[in-house]
Amino acid sequence: MGYPDGYYYGQGRIICDTSTFSVGDTIRVRSMTDSSKVWNQQVATVGTALVFTVPCYDYYKICTVQDIGGTPTEIGGVYKTVDYGQTIFVDNMFDKSTLRGLQGILNNHSENALNIGDIVNVKINGGNDWEMQIGAINLYNQHEVFLVSKDIWTNSVFTSAGGVAYITTSYDILHQKMQEFYGIIDADDRVYLKDTIRTCKQEGYDNWLTFTEKVFPLNRQEIDGISAGGGTPTTTISQFALFTTQANRIKKYNNVASYWWTCDGSSTGATHVWTVLSDGTITVQGSTNSYGAVPCFRLTADS
Repeated sequence: MGYPDGYYYGQGRIICDTSTFSVGDTIRVRSMTDSSKVWNQQVATVGTALVFTVPCYDYYKICTVQDIGGTPTEIGGVYKTVDYGQTIFVDNMFDKSTLRGLQGILNNHSENALNIGDIVNVKINGGNDWEMQIGAINLYNQHEVFLVSKDIWTNSVFTSAGGVAYITTSYDILHQKMQEFYGIIDADDRVYLKDTIRTCKQEGYDNWLTFTEKVFPLNRQEIDGISAGGGTPTTTISQFALFTTQANRIKKYNNVASYWWTCDGSSTGATHVWTVLSDGTITVQGSTNSYGAVPCFRLTADS
């Protein structure tokens, strides 16, 4: 952008993109070692970068500031060290409630700006938002988050006709529901979803099935930390931090706490599936019942 390293003797620059902000939004750069070093700038023109000239050899927090209850409050943020004469570019790093901002946080390896349970708004067709929650951070790899639908997206009967396991075919109803959810996500947000390798226990058997999807249902171990039993998953799966609290497993459909499916079948019967009940506990239920689907997807740093 035309700001070479070493342009300022003993100083550096932090350049912040503003394309995801609104006119009047405040961006703050604050030294983490000297409380007197604080710079605030307001966005005058969306898309025009804000340039902060700061002393080098220091560690800075870059965030937004919002008025909450009459008190200026720092929201989100990333942390950067500015070396001698260095120019640092910060792109879309502050609005952690959007997929674009979340992707920027991951790309800058700044997951310390995130918290389990944070709400992230996903744009869906028609101009509406669907609320997701951060369910796990860096669970499998570094610079990675898993997002879980805050509530039940849809309610359907998942029938295992003739005893055929309901996750053995590509047209299985539960996975159809995941694909339908993926299909209604606005194209601008859909690009951030990453392919994810999944394993789920086959209904009525003691073996595990592997598949790759961008939007997927959760398995039992991700919810309560217990394997569905009867074998070992082909990938290591841990409990999502969000679900270590039972209350966070409670999902609503039309504002009423309801049952929702995991993708793990039970070996006790060909038509039985591990299911989260309305109080957040997990038990086996018949897959001919009408319960909910809770989508999940993954974002990870591009590098």
